[in-house]
Amino acid sequence: MSVPHLTPAAVEHLAGRPLLIRVSPRHGCCGGHALLPVAEVGPPGDPDDYRAEVVDGVTCFVDPQLGDDLGGWTIDAYGIGRWKRLQIDGAEGLDPSAHGGTCQSG
Repeated sequence: MSVPHLTPAAVEHLAGRPLLIRVSPRHGCCGGHALLPVAEVGPPGDPDDYRAEVVDGVTCFVDPQLGDDLGGWTIDAYGIGRWKRLQIDGAEGLDPSAHGGTCQSG
């Protein structure tokens, strides 16, 4: 099982708060959809549904749909002030049909 790399900017932005790495469904204009990995500040609603890992002193809650190989991913913080956000580099979308959904082509 591998974990993502957190940049110093991401660790500073989290400021001791947990990191949530989850799947976010995105819908296309022609009826299709994809599952995209996203990184957010804060714990999940139900932590028991996630795998907990500690990376660089940060507790990361990882959606099990993402699998176990997150080692090529880097989580960084971009922006300034209150508009700063987390971004995952190196991640790719997941095929919804392989994760209990359906994938329609338009």
